[in-house]
Amino acid sequence: MPEKTAGLIEQALAQAAPQVVFLTPAERAGRWREAFGAAAARVPQPYWLYSGADQSPLVLGFPLQLSPRWEEFGRDLGRLIDAEIAYRRAMAQQAEVSKAALVELRRLMVGRIAETLENSYLHDYGQRLPEVFLLVLTREVAERLRAATRALAAAAPELGARAIEEIRYATAQRLGDVAHRARTQALDRLRQAEALEPTAASRAFAELVRDDIVPFAELHLGTGLPEVTAYLQGHLRIDAGRFRTTFRTTTDQIQALRGLDPAFDRVLAAIDPEAPALPADRLLFSAAVLDLLDIWPHPATPRLSADLHRLLADVARRFKRFEVLSALRERVVAIPDRGPHILTQLQGRTVQLSDTTRPFDFTSPGVLSSVVRRYGLLYDLVEFTQLIEEHRRRGRATEEQAMRQMVRFLGHVEEIRARHRLKFEKFLGDGAFYSARSARAVFLAAAELRAVYERMRRERFPFDRGLRLAVNVGTYHLLPMVAAAVDRPHLEFFGHGLVELVRLTTGKTTHEVEDIADFLIANGYDFQRVLEFLEPVRHANRFAAITKDRPYAAFIAENGELVNLGGVVTESFLRDLEAEWGDLGVAEGEAFGVRWLLLATAPPGDAAPWVGLRILGIARLKGLEPMSLIETVVFEQAPPGSLPLPPGSPLQETLQRLRGPGGEAEGAEAEAQTEVDPRLCVVSVLEDETTRTWYIGRFEDELAALANAFRVKLTPVGLKDGEPFEAWLFQRRGDLGKLYHGLRRHSLGATVPLEDLRRRDGYFTCLLAAPHRSPR
Repeated sequence: MPEKTAGLIEQALAQAAPQVVFLTPAERAGRWREAFGAAAARVPQPYWLYSGADQSPLVLGFPLQLSPRWEEFGRDLGRLIDAEIAYRRAMAQQAEVSKAALVELRRLMVGRIAETLENSYLHDYGQRLPEVFLLVLTREVAERLRAATRALAAAAPELGARAIEEIRYATAQRLGDVAHRARTQALDRLRQAEALEPTAASRAFAELVRDDIVPFAELHLGTGLPEVTAYLQGHLRIDAGRFRTTFRTTTDQIQALRGLDPAFDRVLAAIDPEAPALPADRLLFSAAVLDLLDIWPHPATPRLSADLHRLLADVARRFKRFEVLSALRERVVAIPDRGPHILTQLQGRTVQLSDTTRPFDFTSPGVLSSVVRRYGLLYDLVEFTQLIEEHRRRGRATEEQAMRQMVRFLGHVEEIRARHRLKFEKFLGDGAFYSARSARAVFLAAAELRAVYERMRRERFPFDRGLRLAVNVGTYHLLPMVAAAVDRPHLEFFGHGLVELVRLTTGKTTHEVEDIADFLIANGYDFQRVLEFLEPVRHANRFAAITKDRPYAAFIAENGELVNLGGVVTESFLRDLEAEWGDLGVAEGEAFGVRWLLLATAPPGDAAPWVGLRILGIARLKGLEPMSLIETVVFEQAPPGSLPLPPGSPLQETLQRLRGPGGEAEGAEAEAQTEVDPRLCVVSVLEDETTRTWYIGRFEDELAALANAFRVKLTPVGLKDGEPFEAWLFQRRGDLGKLYHGLRRHSLGATVPLEDLRRRDGYFTCLLAAPHRSPR
């Protein structure tokens, strides 16, 4: 979703303007809420759907997952509608018919809808899931009902158009009653089991949809308003011909009055500025016109009966609401339940939506999956709390000055966020977390944030101990932080992706010695003896030699833990960045005694920073699997002597080449070079009793598949009887890692879903770096 949701309904109505009949421009711009009253707060807002190619907003809509269970739901609904039509046809033709089967179908459909609504209410948390379901349900009913009545008209022409309309509206009324019974049943269960009560606005919306009945019977309004005629004739049983005659006569009289008495239009404009500009055949659907006719003194004024006045006002309100719902229902985007990518049909062409899209699946628990895949950016000011305390001790004036500088810094951060369309998610103590759908946006925002911080530091920014930056792509969970029955959603990011970013920015390894000292002293050891014992390491320089000339750097400590005083990105993020940013300007250069891969943040000739990358190695982060990390630095301009690389140069391979065979790694990084990628995985299945097929690739948990996988020939020579394959593979993980990197130089490989292999005989899988944690 975009950062601003206000006005999304108005945008949808503006785009539907050519087909809108009843809604005036002011009503499309927001006054439509008057027709809904209290229910306006629960009218569903469409979501921005993003394209799969460039991550740009594509269309406003409601993505609906056509899962097997949802298709089964649709078939059951279709059977009920067909049975209702058949029963009413038999009644109209005075034929004998049994109602028992129809009653059973109604009972079953009540149960299906109640189950779906219960799921929607239970997991709503202000997301308007029950209301979205009612949109989808009424559209399904209207589509199937229209097709069924057309078939009835073709099969039984003797019934006549009026009888067909009466059957259609009677069936729509029955489906509305079924939905109401289902809702009552679902809410009764939720009150007893969960003490859950929907909001007043939610109840009002459901009652309006049921009472209006038009959304169950009609798809949209056509030219000439045949749907109004059908409603009057099929539901209210009013003679449509007589109504049209009265309507036309009264309209002509109003037009004549406007010519005879110009003051009528002036007063009308004072009541409703839009009313005088309405087409003549819409004047009687304006509340201002109806009210003015009741009191206008001119003798040529047409006088409406109280019944006709109420009827016209009621029809106008109903069909204004219907146009809003119809415009939103048209934006339900069907997502077929197959394939690794999200494909749909938009305006007659197949479109791939972003993999971050979360379709509504009303037949699955939760409706919307809590799992999202996003690009994350987290920044953290080094020693912020200690600096705050230092400024406080220096006096109120110093403290206030520091706070003003902090506000200025946050203002720059907000400008960067808005420019790159990042979404602010939460503050994390002395930093903040942002998410985005675009790797490029996050990368450029991080580079700008570093440049802004360095500029402010040179200008005597009081929080000058450093800025840690971490960027990743990962799996996050959106968890509600409010009760289920609320009007506005509030979802917070949790999960693996956020934990990973926090671990990448904490930098707490530098405090391990102090922590040990605190622990020993707190447990009664003599203070002086503790300091003497730890003296050799308390003041030891733990910074790698390669980082000495840089005030802020990231490196891997001797115990394999990350020390981030600069910026890091994950290897998986870099792969996505390369795939998304095809025209990335690339160069190589040297600074601080290290070879850097340089990425341009702007086209050639523009004055913009360059981002330098170098491989750090494999880091061991608390609670996470070992991961390959890359350090980032920002140069105001490319280092002297930098050499441009050919467009499309592979980033990973270039980074490995710049690192060199000796490995410029610091500390434990030299050892880490011999380790394999923690996600490198081997999978094997039996082709027959004696022949095995082997695959090697990177295990992607989100896909449950091997990415960039290759089919290889492996012969487990030296495998002892009873020894598991995993032990043999683990012993040779270094050679297998070299084999895999050699294959990647010539091909990207393929994606191999593990689900397809699990069904086959002899299946097993092994993470080369950690066979005890292998996916099963």
